[in-house]
Amino acid sequence: MIPMVSVIIPVYQAIKTLDRCVQSILAQTYRDYELLLIDDGSTDGSAGLCDSYSDERIRVIHGPNRGAAAARNSGISASSGEWICFVDSDDIIAPDFLETLISVSSDSGADIVSCGYLKCVESELSDISGLFSLKTKNRQTAKIYDGHAGTIALLYQKGFISAPWGMISRRSLWSDLSFPVGTAAEDMGTIYRLFLNASRIARTERILYGYVQSPGNTVFSTSSRRNPDYYSHSRKMLSYIRKHYPDCVRAAASRHLSTCFQILSETSPAAEASTDMALIDRVYSDIRSVRSTVIKDKYARPRNRGAAVLSYLCLPALHRLLHEKYIKSIPSPEDERIAMIEYQGRCDETGKAVGHAPRVLPEYYHLISENHPVEIYAPRTILQELPDDISGVCDLTPLSHHIIMKASPTLIERILNKYYMFSNIHRVLKHCNAEILWFYNVEFYFFLYLALFGNHKKRIVVTLFRDGYHKGRLAPLKQRIFESGQKKVRVCISTGRSFKFKNMRSVFIPDYVYDEKSYSEYAKCPKEDYTVVLGTMDRGKQLEDIISVYNRLTRKLIIAGRFYDKGWVKELKTLAGNNIEIRDEYLSREDYLSLLSHASFAAVPYDKDLYSFQTSGVMQEALFTDTIVITHKDILTGNGFPGIGYEKYDDITEQLLSDTRHNTELLKEYEYMRKNVYSRDSIRIRLDKVWNM
Repeated sequence: MIPMVSVIIPVYQAIKTLDRCVQSILAQTYRDYELLLIDDGSTDGSAGLCDSYSDERIRVIHGPNRGAAAARNSGISASSGEWICFVDSDDIIAPDFLETLISVSSDSGADIVSCGYLKCVESELSDISGLFSLKTKNRQTAKIYDGHAGTIALLYQKGFISAPWGMISRRSLWSDLSFPVGTAAEDMGTIYRLFLNASRIARTERILYGYVQSPGNTVFSTSSRRNPDYYSHSRKMLSYIRKHYPDCVRAAASRHLSTCFQILSETSPAAEASTDMALIDRVYSDIRSVRSTVIKDKYARPRNRGAAVLSYLCLPALHRLLHEKYIKSIPSPEDERIAMIEYQGRCDETGKAVGHAPRVLPEYYHLISENHPVEIYAPRTILQELPDDISGVCDLTPLSHHIIMKASPTLIERILNKYYMFSNIHRVLKHCNAEILWFYNVEFYFFLYLALFGNHKKRIVVTLFRDGYHKGRLAPLKQRIFESGQKKVRVCISTGRSFKFKNMRSVFIPDYVYDEKSYSEYAKCPKEDYTVVLGTMDRGKQLEDIISVYNRLTRKLIIAGRFYDKGWVKELKTLAGNNIEIRDEYLSREDYLSLLSHASFAAVPYDKDLYSFQTSGVMQEALFTDTIVITHKDILTGNGFPGIGYEKYDDITEQLLSDTRHNTELLKEYEYMRKNVYSRDSIRIRLDKVWNM
């Protein structure tokens, strides 16, 4: 018999987010569920919205405003399913959330099944299924615990969190359990008891729950009110486990220590209110009582053990450090100065800037300068490319060094290039006084600098076009250095939707912005029967292979851009048939877009081992001009991008390129992404959130 799931949503003042949440539940592939909307005395129209959903499957319960705990308890009492599932009214779940968790429970016999979750912002929610499918790559495994081991993992904060959402639990586990009404942080006082009631617990690594970060669910403004309850629930948890489950005491001590340090970070050491002072005294006392246990516990989180050691040196000093770090993380005012920094200054031997930086800098300057004063640090090769509406009004600071791109630089030149980058980075970090330093175009040596010399106590934001170093003999070493440097970064703007970083928070923001006014004249261009390969030309582009394909097809192919290796140009021209045109030239913005917009296809013949983990600007601008992308399937997957994919170049055939029905569907996807992923308004919203993280 297929088990029924009771999905419970506490609703309070959720008029802006409830429909999105409900629609994610109605889209479930698992259909045997009931939905209970528990209106907790809403006054913003949420109550009426709840009623509008009411049908045979969706029940609405109205009540006075008593808080989320009371609403969840009401939902449990009214439920009729074998399983209980909580979803917060501003969050979303993946279409296969219920199906996956029920399947895991069936296979494992678990009483509780938990999944991974992702933090996302409003602007990422236009394509829910796409968002989750990109986040779940290579996360198909499930881990099974007995109830005791699962509770210990929860207390050690390894794989589980003390939240009721992101999981399903058997209704029978709640027979003697409820959320404490009238207190904040009620999850802390409940979920560990739920886990103790279970015989078996499972966790799938699939990311199926979307925790939406918005002003409505931040704790910055409420921490002072919730902290006494947070402490009380954690203290009761430790006492309960000491009395009834002594073999779990070390894990409970570690969890309580985390709570204590979190409270200290959110409570000023100079607090004057008697309640705050009394709370600090109790927290200090508890830290002293459990820290030796945690230090000796090899299973405790390293950060807990480290903080416990530091507390012996001077607990009040540690308190001040924790609070200062917390204060710096509170959302800041819009008038904070942002420094946009390009430290590489890549150019050709004539001094003409090449690559990504001069293209992206102006568009992002205009996005952030409306709300923030902006200054720019860059080599003169970049500054000289800035339009007058930037250079005439913005503070510009030239950096001393730039990098000349060559096909085969000597060893001395390569060493000097690294020195030039380190020198530019050091100068900015040493002398720039802006509140936020945005290095909007970084690579490996930036993270090497941070790993070696630190961030000079600066608030650093970076933009990354790749998620790591996965190929090559030195890849493991480079990845370790990369992860070490991440610890010095406040937040990463990730240009890939599927990118994951170990030691820094990230927000997905495409590196190119779709501005309808800028691209309107190109979007209307009639398509001609040719394919383009555009950009700066280096050996990472497999031009011999794409030339071989088009020699066979006899379609027209235009390869245009600045070549570092002039000898390579001659080699390619000897390979190319009469239908292939190779131009070694710097393309103006107008020439570049004209070629791209008139082309039917844009080939991206890149090394898949590199560009499966790295985004491509040509692909994005092809989307803006309705030019269909042709590239390796792994590159499409890694970039989260629709196009014509191949596994080997022989797969590119006349029939593949002439598939009118398939190409029409791709153009529909391009239109959707222009409006929902790459639009100026969408990207501005995401950028504004970055500065507040």
